[in-house]
Amino acid sequence: MMQAPEPAKRSPWGFRLAVAGAVMVLLGAVMMSSQSSTINAAMDPREQHHDEPYVGAGTYALGELNGSCYRFYQLKGDPVMDVELHRVEGSSLAGEALEESSCMLDWQAMAADGTAFVEVASWKLNESGEYALVVSCEEDCAETSGWLVPVDDIQSDLLSSTWLVLGGAMCCLGVLTTPLALIIYVASKPSKAPRVMMVGPEGQLIPITDVNPDHPTLFTQGEHDPQQQAVAPPFADTAERQPSQQFVDGMRDVAAGSLLTTEQVYALMRGDVEGAQDHAKTGRYQSTTPEETIQDAANAAAIASWDEGVPLAEPQPVQRTATAVKRAPTTSSTAGNSDAWKDWDEQ
Repeated sequence: MMQAPEPAKRSPWGFRLAVAGAVMVLLGAVMMSSQSSTINAAMDPREQHHDEPYVGAGTYALGELNGSCYRFYQLKGDPVMDVELHRVEGSSLAGEALEESSCMLDWQAMAADGTAFVEVASWKLNESGEYALVVSCEEDCAETSGWLVPVDDIQSDLLSSTWLVLGGAMCCLGVLTTPLALIIYVASKPSKAPRVMMVGPEGQLIPITDVNPDHPTLFTQGEHDPQQQAVAPPFADTAERQPSQQFVDGMRDVAAGSLLTTEQVYALMRGDVEGAQDHAKTGRYQSTTPEETIQDAANAAAIASWDEGVPLAEPQPVQRTATAVKRAPTTSSTAGNSDAWKDWDEQ
C-alpha cells in the first residue's frame, strides 16, 4: 500500500545561517577584545597625539605637519581653551589663522577607561609645512591640558592590525547574516493549502491532501453519484464507469447518447452544436448488414496490404489458344457423298 507523504517542513538553511552568523559574531567579538590595547593606543588622545600635551595658554611651535586632518582635544569639564592654527614662515606667524574645517568624522577619540573628551577645533590641511598653535583662555587654564591628534594616524594604526580587521569583518558579516537567515526562515514556511487540485464533475476545484489508493475522490469506482447533474443526450456523461481490460464496443453507448463520436467532438470544437446533435440522430451507428461487413473486411485487407507494401493479386486475363475446329462436311446430298464421312474420320 502506498504510504502518505511526509508533511512539508521549513528549509534548514535559515537555522544554519542563523547559527553561522552567531558563531561569526562571537569569534569576531573575541578577536576584537583581544586587541583592546591596540584600540586604546590608537584612539585615546593621551596616547595618540602630536608632540607633547599643551598646558595652559601660549604659542606652541608644531614643526612640520604632514597629515591632512588634525583635531584638538581636551578633557570634558576643564576650562575651555581657544585654539588657533597658524602657518609659520621663518620664525614668525604668516597671515591669519587657518579656517576650521571638519574632516574624517568616522574616526573619533575614545578611551578604554571611559574618559570623555571634548573636541575644541578641527583643521583640514591641503599641504604640508610648518605650523604653530596659539592657545588662549577666558578663564584660568594654567593647569588645563590639550592634545593635537593626527586623525590620519588613528586610521592607519587601526587598519594595520590584522587581527583587529579580521575580527571586525567577522562581526559585520555575522550581523548581516542574521536578517538573511530570518528571510529564508519566513519564506520557507510550508503552505497549509494542498498543492494538488482536481477538477470536479461540475468544474469546482477539489483539494487532494492524501493521494493514496483509498482516496474517495480519486479512485471511486462504485455507483454513479446521484448528486451529479445528468446531461441530456447526446451530451451525457462520457466517463467510463466500469473500466475493463478487454475491448468494449461503444456503438451502443453512442446510440444511447452516453458516448461522443469523433464527428461529434469535432463539431463541438467548431462550435457546431446542432451538427453534433444531427450526428447522434442519424442511423449510421446502427448494426451493419452482412454485405457491408464483407465490404468493410475487403477494404481493411486492402489497406493492410498497402501498409505492408504487398500489392493485391489482380485477376489475370485468360489466354485462349487457337484450335482448329473440325466441322463435318456439309453436302447437299447424303447419299451422293457417302464416302465423305469416312474421309473426315481418317483425317
